Amino acid sequence: MEFVLGIVIIVILLLILGFGIDVIIFGFIVLITLATASSALFFVYFTVRLLISKKTQGTFTRVAKQEKWKYESAFYDIGDEELPNVFPAEFVMRDKIYHTDRTVKLRLDRRGKFVYDRNARMTILFGLPLCSALCGLCMMFFPYVVPVIG
Repeated sequence: MEFVLGIVIIVILLLILGFGIDVIIFGFIVLITLATASSALFFVYFTVRLLISKKTQGTFTRVAKQEKWKYESAFYDIGDEELPNVFPAEFVMRDKIYHTDRTVKLRLDRRGKFVYDRNARMTILFGLPLCSALCGLCMMFFPYVVPVIG
């Protein structure tokens, strides 16, 4: 709700300052394009890291907040070390997704000291094409909006 209120206030201030609605819409499309492009780059980075990671198996141990990041992550026991998942732990169906009694297939990133579980791989699998498609869709609007501004 605060986000919507903030957007409304910004749009009203821009209108008061003399910006036309066409410039505001163009700026909104540029911001959305930049956000989706940065998200796509985020997923490209983690896709490359996933592809060069090593296959391994591990056992889920716990969900806890990491020291490095501000979110809760699933931790897996791999041999003699406990490593976190790279993405945040699911909170909706946590008891159905994470089981302590089962060995799962993981991808180990030694450089980053984290693992990719099935949920992380699915996030990358769906996130990369979705963000790329949204970025491309937003860029398709540029030829239609730019002549209106000029």
